[in-house]
Amino acid sequence: MLTNPSPGIATDNRYRTVGERQIIDMLLVAALVYELESGQQESAVARVRSALDDWIELGLGYRLSDSGERLFDPVEVVNRMKWAGHPGLDAFWINHCGATSRTVAGESEPRFGAAAQHREAASAVRFNLTLQRRFDLTTIRPGQKLRLRLPLPLSQSSQQVEIEPIVSADLSARIVRSEGRLDVQFVAPPESAVEIAASVQLTTDGRSRDDAPGALAPDRAELYLRGNEGLIRITPRIDALARFVSGERRHRLDMATSIFHYIIDEMMCGMVHYDQVNADAPGEWVLDQGWYDCQLGSALFVSMCRACGIPARLLSGHMLYRLAPGFHYWAEAWIDDQGWTPFDFLTWDLSKAGRDAAWRNFFVGNIDYRLVTECFPVYFTGPMSIRFPASWHLLNAPCRNGMDITFIDLDGRQIYRDRVTCRRI
Repeated sequence: MLTNPSPGIATDNRYRTVGERQIIDMLLVAALVYELESGQQESAVARVRSALDDWIELGLGYRLSDSGERLFDPVEVVNRMKWAGHPGLDAFWINHCGATSRTVAGESEPRFGAAAQHREAASAVRFNLTLQRRFDLTTIRPGQKLRLRLPLPLSQSSQQVEIEPIVSADLSARIVRSEGRLDVQFVAPPESAVEIAASVQLTTDGRSRDDAPGALAPDRAELYLRGNEGLIRITPRIDALARFVSGERRHRLDMATSIFHYIIDEMMCGMVHYDQVNADAPGEWVLDQGWYDCQLGSALFVSMCRACGIPARLLSGHMLYRLAPGFHYWAEAWIDDQGWTPFDFLTWDLSKAGRDAAWRNFFVGNIDYRLVTECFPVYFTGPMSIRFPASWHLLNAPCRNGMDITFIDLDGRQIYRDRVTCRRI
């Protein structure tokens, strides 16, 4: 069991580029979103500022801008918060982030209880969403041909889908819709930014149904047993660990659950700098560092399942939470009598790093409502004309009826911002 967590991924001043107001917004979404909804913004902001000061006393680094503003690394902030909360040095993570996560997850489906074995499957619900993606064009020459993309729901987990693209007529854009994405092609205008959007209605219960329960077809099984696929890598070390963790278990659900619990118990779920990750052995990097985010944790889980002969895959999209429809990754493992069975490392925060037994299996074999937009390696949004630099930050912030998810480079320039709003119909 994890008893002496390290203070997180090593950082330096080059990552400390995000202003204190942006850090506060990020923490408000994670920890105090209901206080914001009820109009308690002033007290919520004061609570976050106090927490930042406490973490600085516990070793959180920052640097000062030329104007005297404190600049932080979002990865370091989140990991220091969890490092302090895990052994009880600070209560913010447990009392605010954990409590808010449980409320948000429970609100998604009223019948969900704390124990997974006592939960009923979610009934299908219809949602109305707006996805707005705003791109920075300051590095793009006017007149340059562009291809930009917006993620769309996959049919494997959505029904009765209605999509209305929203693109300015001034762009004279060519719009092409395909499974999981909307392509918008146009000539770059003189403006410094451009926005593409879509209004989406869909019905979902969050589960994947692209293969019926039973024996997975051989070609499909081969696809989801491959040992080298992006962040999914079965190295000799990963193979040996997976077989050790699964032990003498024979039922696939028991094997997958033991792998899931091992990752929760032995490592910490936070944030990472992807320019630090060893691309040749990302799973081993996680094991060495002791930290993972939702993408790397899910990829390690998939790698270990595949090493044990269990077809498994990585998915991404948005959680359909009313106040926090955040971008997220999770995994599915193939269980013959159940079909694609979800496993989600949101459980780490919900269960206080696995220590709260009632929440430990909340997302083991269960899932809540999701906008599923990627299912690797078959469906993914893919590259666009706007590319990511080697180093970047992801920032969440509250907005009216939803949240903003912004990617910025280390100079503070916005790469793009997603504004996501969501409501049940």
